[in-house]
Amino acid sequence: MGSHRLSKTAYMSAAAGAVFLMSAACAVKHTRRIAAVPPPPVPVSAVELADKLEKQRDAVHTMTAIMNLEPTAGSVYSGVISQYHDVRAAVLLQSPEQIRMQGQAPVVRTSIFDMVSDGKEFKVWIPSKQEFIVGSTQVTRPAKNSLENLRPQHILDALLVPRIETASEQFFVNQERQDARIYYVLNIVARRAGDTLLLLRRVWFDASTFELLRVEYYDPRGAVVEDVRYSDYKDYQGVHFPSHIWLDRPDDDYSLGMTLDQATFNQPIPAEKFVLNKPANAEEIRVGTGSGGEDQGGQ
Repeated sequence: MGSHRLSKTAYMSAAAGAVFLMSAACAVKHTRRIAAVPPPPVPVSAVELADKLEKQRDAVHTMTAIMNLEPTAGSVYSGVISQYHDVRAAVLLQSPEQIRMQGQAPVVRTSIFDMVSDGKEFKVWIPSKQEFIVGSTQVTRPAKNSLENLRPQHILDALLVPRIETASEQFFVNQERQDARIYYVLNIVARRAGDTLLLLRRVWFDASTFELLRVEYYDPRGAVVEDVRYSDYKDYQGVHFPSHIWLDRPDDDYSLGMTLDQATFNQPIPAEKFVLNKPANAEEIRVGTGSGGEDQGGQ
């Protein structure tokens, strides 16, 4: 009997404990994650954004930099440097239109490519192919030979956003929301014959910090020909500049990431540093000299 009473007591205690645990479980507070609400945008006008863009460009007179390059698989850049795992580039830039970029192999740091542009003409030297490519910066149609699409002007426009030509271009601002973030977008347009407006560029700013985050370049058909994204801003001798830049050229079939390892701004650069002469043993390929304005490469 005592044993029976003990078992019954234990049973009743266990039952009471179960009821307590169930009650406690019902009292547990359940929470769920919700998307963070971005801070409200700071009011700004199109004129203020255009002025900020102008000041950011004017802050850079020259730049001397060492960059790490991240070409995408299948791009024209990877066709030249895919066999390397540590590609660095020395970059010289002088506002408004001069740029030189030399890609170097790891360890021995031999030249993979060397290219310059003065805003009117570009030159690209590919030592491994013994090809020296020359053409006008105004050529926009992709070449049949993908290597001819390596244009220093693309890099220049990514590093130094073109200024707004107030005599021929107009602009307005609109607000965009993506991935729980708010942006101000400065739309830059030009008026063509028949009062048609042609979209040239869309410049994206963070609505809270006003940092430049993205620039889209458009062709006359309204298609994006270049998409540049900026991140990880740092201060270099008083110049606020992104340390990581991602450049995408869909029609030219390449994307390129550029990360600044070292950078010096607004120090004099000798004019001869922007001179690139054809090596004696190189084959010269002229681009943009064929009939009909199409790109023409050498045989």
